[in-house]
Amino acid sequence: MPTQARAADPSRAAAYAAIAALVVALALLLWFAFTYVLLVFFGSLLALLLRAPTDWIVRRTGLRDGVALALVGVALAAALAGVGYFFGHTLAAQTTELAARLPEVVQGLVERVRETPWGERLLSYFGGDAQGNSQQMVGNAMAVAGSAAGGVFEALANTLIVIFFAIFIAAQPKLYADGAVRLIPTRGRKRAREVLQAMGDVLQRWLVGQAVLMACIALLTGAGLFLLGAPLALPLALLAGLLNFIPYVGPIAAGIPAVLVAFSEGPQMALYVLALFIGVQSVEGYILEPVVQRKAVFLPPALILFSQMVLGLIGGPLGVIVATPFAAAAMVAVKMLYVQDVLEDK
Repeated sequence: MPTQARAADPSRAAAYAAIAALVVALALLLWFAFTYVLLVFFGSLLALLLRAPTDWIVRRTGLRDGVALALVGVALAAALAGVGYFFGHTLAAQTTELAARLPEVVQGLVERVRETPWGERLLSYFGGDAQGNSQQMVGNAMAVAGSAAGGVFEALANTLIVIFFAIFIAAQPKLYADGAVRLIPTRGRKRAREVLQAMGDVLQRWLVGQAVLMACIALLTGAGLFLLGAPLALPLALLAGLLNFIPYVGPIAAGIPAVLVAFSEGPQMALYVLALFIGVQSVEGYILEPVVQRKAVFLPPALILFSQMVLGLIGGPLGVIVATPFAAAAMVAVKMLYVQDVLEDK
């Protein structure tokens, strides 16, 4: 027996070493390919969003899952086609104008700031010429914009990957969930299914609520900009709705170009637009969000900001975009696997 134990020790040690090497290789792969991990997560979110109306149709009508998903896809395509037919030309024209006007607006703002003594010192501090030459600053801004435009092709390719990944997951969610669960030891598979189900439920509720909030923000912002007579109301409202997906950071990022464009019409218009964005976000934060997201997981603001900083540091802008749902999923996992299972706090 001792001889057999000694003979088994090298093979066991080799198995442990292989497992350790596999874990290290997987960790390195995740670190260097973290952007693609985030793309997979984003695709999973889109799949959950597609499954929400699909599951509702299946429960209400008894249709087969594939038929219901196809109906959802057709409805989405028809809705996008209708929006494109009625607003596509105007949106494309105004978006092009927005891209062309922003550098001019920045140039005009710099010129106005330069006319003040404190503005001249500020421009000098940030690299502008103390004699009033602000072309360098505008040139730097345009270089950044050009660099961003260079990534359009990559962004389109990633978008297609996410869309097809979401369609595959939404079409056969059980297949992929079962495959993930089979990576867990047998004794933990039941609990793993419960955790995955809970994470999916929370993320689905959060996503549906967030989609409703984004639509409300776009409509309120567009109506307000139209009533104020602000220029380029349609793309600015759409931008405000889309960026509202990112808590705290998104509304600020959407408000900056709106205020800059309004400033080209005069300081008074810029103040009106700023007040509009503050008012819309106040309505969203104090009225709409508590009503729409009351059944979803509560995320403390500090946790959201912390997750945005960490994932933004690792994954860049895409990390900031998915930080909030990532934190929501992590909270569910920590609650069930650590608080309930390890600490035995039910």
